[in-house]
Amino acid sequence: MSLNGLKIMVALLSLALVGALIAAAAVDAKRQKEAEARANVALEAAINPQIARGRAVFEKYGCNSCHGRDGSGGILNINAESGGRVNDLTHVFETYSQQEITDRIRNGVPEVGKSDPTGPDPPLRMPPYRDLIGGQELKDLIAFVMHLRPAPGSKPDTTGW
Repeated sequence: MSLNGLKIMVALLSLALVGALIAAAAVDAKRQKEAEARANVALEAAINPQIARGRAVFEKYGCNSCHGRDGSGGILNINAESGGRVNDLTHVFETYSQQEITDRIRNGVPEVGKSDPTGPDPPLRMPPYRDLIGGQELKDLIAFVMHLRPAPGSKPDTTGW
C-alpha cells in the first residue's frame, strides 16, 4: 500500500473513531438524563408523598399516554388548536384553579378547538373521569398536575386542555 493510501486509511479510521465517540457521548447523556429523572421522582416521593401518589394516578389512568410522562407535551392531535398536539400540562398551575382542574378531570374535554376551522375535527378528546377517579386519588392527581412546571423559557399554552 502506498503512503497516500495509508494516510487515507488512517484518516478514515480517525473519522470512524470520532463518530463512535460522539455516538457514545449521546448514549451516555441520555442515560444520565434518565437517571436524573428517576432520582427526581424518588426525591419527589420523599419530599411530598401526595405528589408521588398523584404521579402514580396519572400513569394508572393513562394520562401520560396523551399528555406525556411529565405532562410536558402530548401526542399528535391533527388540526387541534394547540399546535396539532394534545396539550402540555406544565403551565396548568398558572392558568387554572384547583376547582377548574377538578372539573376538567371529572367532565373531560368533549370539544377540542380546530386550528383550521374548515379542516377535520381533532380525533383526540379527553374523556370524562367522573366515574373512575375520585376521593383521594383525585386529590393526589390534582396535586401532581398543580406541581408540574415548565422547562425554563417555555411559554404557557392558553388554548386549554
